[in-house]
Amino acid sequence: MFEIMTESSPELLAIRVSGRLSKADYARIIPWLDEQLARHPHPAMVVDMRDFHGWDGAGALFEDARFGLTHRGDLRRVAMIGDRTWQSWLATLFAPFMKTELRYFERAEVERAWDWARGPVRAAP
Repeated sequence: MFEIMTESSPELLAIRVSGRLSKADYARIIPWLDEQLARHPHPAMVVDMRDFHGWDGAGALFEDARFGLTHRGDLRRVAMIGDRTWQSWLATLFAPFMKTELRYFERAEVERAWDWARGPVRAAP
């Protein structure tokens, strides 16, 4: 399931992902994310995945990929916090398709992830 974290603000969207995600979970969170992006262009995002165990079927995974590709240039930067090797691989896999900075942080790097998400975007080469 998704949980909007209390640290969320117009400049920094923060969500916690736990358990296994279903297509219904995306039906609940995507309208909120779409609304936030329409009101406040280019916020940063923190996705805390430390208790995330995967998706319940291809439909949920498809919704995740669809949202990411639809909004790939709408976020200033994305910090993913996790504790599983496959989550790091997931970040590496999605990074080339994003038009934003995307970085994965291990459980021990939580404060560093938040600091990075709040920081400035690097200049394009």
